[in-house]
Amino acid sequence: MPKLLIVDDELGSREALRVIFSREYTVFSASTGEEAQAVLSREQVDLVLLDVVMPGRSGLDLLRQTHADYPDLPVIMVSASTAIPPVVEAIRQGAVDFVGKPFDVENIRHVVRRALETKRLHRQVAVLETELSVAFPTQEIVGRSPAFVAAIDQLRQAAAADATVLIQGESGTGKELAARLLHAQSPRRDEPFVAVHCAALPENLLESELFGYEKGAFTNADRQKPGRFELAGSGTLFFDEIGEMSVAMQVKLLRVLQEREFMRVGGTRLLHTNARIIAATARDLRRDAAEGLFREDLFYRLNVVRILLPPLRERRDDIPLLLAHFMGQLGPVLHAAARGFDADALHRLCTYAWPGNVRELRNVVERMLVLHGRTPVISASQLPEEFHAGPACGHAAEGEPAAPAALPPPAEGLTLEEAVSAYEGQLIADALSKAGGVLTRAAESLGTTRRILRYKMEKLGL
Repeated sequence: MPKLLIVDDELGSREALRVIFSREYTVFSASTGEEAQAVLSREQVDLVLLDVVMPGRSGLDLLRQTHADYPDLPVIMVSASTAIPPVVEAIRQGAVDFVGKPFDVENIRHVVRRALETKRLHRQVAVLETELSVAFPTQEIVGRSPAFVAAIDQLRQAAAADATVLIQGESGTGKELAARLLHAQSPRRDEPFVAVHCAALPENLLESELFGYEKGAFTNADRQKPGRFELAGSGTLFFDEIGEMSVAMQVKLLRVLQEREFMRVGGTRLLHTNARIIAATARDLRRDAAEGLFREDLFYRLNVVRILLPPLRERRDDIPLLLAHFMGQLGPVLHAAARGFDADALHRLCTYAWPGNVRELRNVVERMLVLHGRTPVISASQLPEEFHAGPACGHAAEGEPAAPAALPPPAEGLTLEEAVSAYEGQLIADALSKAGGVLTRAAESLGTTRRILRYKMEKLGL
């Protein structure tokens, strides 16, 4: 139950406020500034109702002291006088609102609820920011391989400008972490960073998520809701896996990028955006544009500054660094005693192909700490089964990248395009057979999306 402190030298006012709020809140009262400070020193108060005019130390003096000692504590000023100067001074000194006497019961209840809700939201934002700083610690980006260092240098250079950035890289290479680093080092660092995960949002929800909607725009739209463009303000709007966005939504996004304006769903008023756009994709958007899967004009709008994040198999020198980093980061959280891997385990980890890149590596470290974290050193025998298989399961010779699966010899008389199509059709047919004809499952096994797989099947006449 939230705790309220009522500070007023008039007994009648204190009792009236106690009666109004005692059912919903724990109420403390004080008749002087000294009594109020004594309550604040021993109780974790959530809100103060403070009279402006009191004998001895004035309410405004106490407001200044309270704001200095408890900057996150909301204070609502109460006064029989509604003269403008005291109101202005109270707000200037940090009061969140001003209520006149005699009290309108419903109004003062509403003012208190609103102030407490604002405090709750501020606290929630602070918690989320802390969680994000742990999940995406941009100051702890780990890597020293030339390709990775070059990509990070490009990010830092792009941060100083205000151009649109396209980050490309395989799944798990850290595209969102890179986008957050770019934002954190840009002049917009104090503005919001808002992420839109295009692959996770159904097409029928993506438009309202991006642009917001008006009350009554559709069934269950019982209030107005701002979209991601509004939430980003003058900050950064990050489109993760933008290659999964439908062509219809691409058209609407292109217009916003060109005109810097949009309307909420069901709205009639134009809203303007000043957000910086960063997009990320694991796909080859240039190829998708050539095949009609992605709008070419949108691709060029996004591809102002292109940054390529290398896969982990191309930065093997970073694997020991990443292993040590995640052991140090996750070990204390999981209360694990393990501090490293033995020589054989480290060799297997460094020569593995890592199809899931850094995300997969982190997950492996976490799994090892959960299952085998009681031993000081994790041995090769404790590694997951994929690290005990032969080359076909993803291993490579020491110092060499993993070799791709061998292709069957092409039939004689076929052109290159025909041979590629035949092999592609064989792969799709095999995947569909293993997936029992389920398109989504087959697409996952091929590392693509259901939409792309259906397009390929239609193109190949399957």
